[in-house]
Amino acid sequence: MKNKVNIVLEIISVLAIMLAIKSIADYFEINGAGSIAIWSAIFIATIFMRRRKTTWRDLGLVLPKGKREWLTSIGLAFLTVIIVFLLMGLILDPILTHFGLEKPSDVADRFQFFLGNPILFITYLVTVVWIGAALGEELLMRGFLLNRLTDVFGKNKIGWIAAMVIHAIIFGMLHIYQGIAGIITTTFIALIFGSIYLIAKRRFFPVILAHLIINTISLTAFYITGGVVN
Repeated sequence: MKNKVNIVLEIISVLAIMLAIKSIADYFEINGAGSIAIWSAIFIATIFMRRRKTTWRDLGLVLPKGKREWLTSIGLAFLTVIIVFLLMGLILDPILTHFGLEKPSDVADRFQFFLGNPILFITYLVTVVWIGAALGEELLMRGFLLNRLTDVFGKNKIGWIAAMVIHAIIFGMLHIYQGIAGIITTTFIALIFGSIYLIAKRRFFPVILAHLIINTISLTAFYITGGVVN
């Protein structure tokens, strides 16, 4: 019981650091505040992991080996992308719109600064979207948070389900700035990413690649349309 309490405190500490750094970065209106916060949290999580002699490699930060594994991983990534876009376009968006739940109109305002500037756009895409979100969020959410929650609930079927649901809710709540619609959408996306992470035998590559592709498509569409698509 004491060990589980320590794990919960560890999780709270990592998330608290992330939220604190995010608040400070937002206060000073720093672009990429979320990425800075995420990597700050990853740094703290790494310290906790080293105390347990656990590495990110142990959690799945390895490249596929062999042609078959590469093809399988890439296939899983594209399958994830298709599932996410189908879920959003055919199910979630219509339902949320029907109930009058839409993202606040100012959610995309933070991306306006790179419109019309291709160099700034690419820089933001690589540093914030790819490294900060695609890599950082997967390490922190699917790697650290999901696995630590199973240490609390148990590494059995029920434990993984509980951890999956709670980690998805936390991920959704971290997007509260997107309103209720954003929370619901990102919660379901977290469930999909978490499921693919497990299907891939707890390997990050498919979910990182899928996350990268989804965010790249969304942000590129936003850039090309001059901010019409968000």
